[in-house]
Amino acid sequence: MLVINRVMPARRDDTGAALISVVIVMLVGFIVASVVAASIMFTTRANAQNKGQTQAFVAAESGRDVAVASIASGCSTTSFSGTDPQYSSTVYVTDGNQPASATSTGVSVGCPTSTTRYVVIRSTGTGPDGSTTTIDSIYPWQVTYSQQPGGVVTYFSGGYTAGVTHYTGDLVLRDGPFSCNIGGTITGDLYVLEGTTSFSNNCTINGDVWSNGNVTNTSQAVTINGDITTNGYVSLTANGNTRVDGSISAKGTVTLSNQGSSAAEVTGNVTSRDSITVGTDWTVTGTQTPNSPTDPVFDPTLQWLRAATKWIDLDNTGWGTPYSATNVCNLIRNNPNPTIASLVSTAGSPLVLDFTSCNGAVGIALSNITVRRDVVMIAKPSVRVQVDVSGTMNDDGNKRQVLFIHSDLTRNYTNGEPVPDCGNGNQKDTFNIGGAIDTELRFMMYTPCGITGTATSSFAGQYYTNDTSTHSHSGAVYTCKSMSWSPAFDQLGCRIKGSGGVATGSLVQRLGGMVYQTEL
Repeated sequence: MLVINRVMPARRDDTGAALISVVIVMLVGFIVASVVAASIMFTTRANAQNKGQTQAFVAAESGRDVAVASIASGCSTTSFSGTDPQYSSTVYVTDGNQPASATSTGVSVGCPTSTTRYVVIRSTGTGPDGSTTTIDSIYPWQVTYSQQPGGVVTYFSGGYTAGVTHYTGDLVLRDGPFSCNIGGTITGDLYVLEGTTSFSNNCTINGDVWSNGNVTNTSQAVTINGDITTNGYVSLTANGNTRVDGSISAKGTVTLSNQGSSAAEVTGNVTSRDSITVGTDWTVTGTQTPNSPTDPVFDPTLQWLRAATKWIDLDNTGWGTPYSATNVCNLIRNNPNPTIASLVSTAGSPLVLDFTSCNGAVGIALSNITVRRDVVMIAKPSVRVQVDVSGTMNDDGNKRQVLFIHSDLTRNYTNGEPVPDCGNGNQKDTFNIGGAIDTELRFMMYTPCGITGTATSSFAGQYYTNDTSTHSHSGAVYTCKSMSWSPAFDQLGCRIKGSGGVATGSLVQRLGGMVYQTEL
């Protein structure tokens, strides 16, 4: 027995180990089930909470929309409430710069007026579970004229020179001198609200000249087919058969001097609050009235012109739903698919290409297409915009608008009025146009940075800029045409005066596109 036990050890019993394994497996399963159950309960509670907050946010936006609709219909009250969905909203206004919220300095409860700059709507929504969400929505308050003066220029400042160009439309220069030389022609009235007005080298104005500063010619063959009205003096030489086919009214002296043995003429009257000197080469058909007791009369007044031609701040709001079918930034990169040209030439609703999320310069080239929809292309303030239009550009018969918008850096006021704020280091944008351009197409170049470039073809539309050095080749005619894109801006017209007098239109006050919204 003892020998057997040493050779074959006694057998161990494993039944207890199996029981332990079963217990461990059951424990692990219980833990896993508990974790899954807890996760499900957490997710369920989170989803329920998110649903309540989402419903509260939707209710808050409903309150905002009710306030917006009330403002659009006349704003008879400033507080609103509803029960399905549940909301309460209030209208606030400010005549200061863009606020951050309804509690910002200078913001108070009230309906907008002609002096309002921004409207803030604070709205609180409540979900069925009692969750609440409060939002502040900020809108610019736009105060314009239904016939807002536009034309060749609504806002040039710092000086302007007309070279070998032919502009059709009124020209308004708000600040700085105006100089017309080398055969420049303007078919329309010229308004120089500050600074001097100088003509030379076959410059022609087919309209009236209204200048707050002195009016002179420095060379030859100047023709003014209209009146000259100025708060400064007038000094014109006879050289090259200078002609004023109208009257002269000046606050300062009027000097019509001989030069070049040329015959010159004023077909109307000459009136001055100071002295009048007329050289022998000059013929004044009308009466001469020196030392007039009254100042020159401006119609419209310079004050009205400054108010009516205030800078319009434009950015990427108020244009409509942006294009999102593909990455919009790819449209301005190499070998895009689709191309901007293919989108513009495809019939459809207005096309909004918002490039403000894209880095680098915004280069846009359009060539040899038929434009079949209105289109606006928008760049952010910090970049340069480079536009080239060439080849054969046709309209589909619907007088299409193609707008290039370089967003203004800020809507803040300076010295009580909006001003152009460039944002890219004051580098001018480029606008080149050539080829065969359909006269029914309308192009608009808007930039607070100024424009440079060359126009070798005639075209129509609007320039809206702070400064320009765009040059047109001989024979290239720019023709102003009215343009509009609501609610970004109302109609930009082309004449200060219509056949019945000053085309003031009616005062238009309304909300612009929402510029900012925050959830409190």
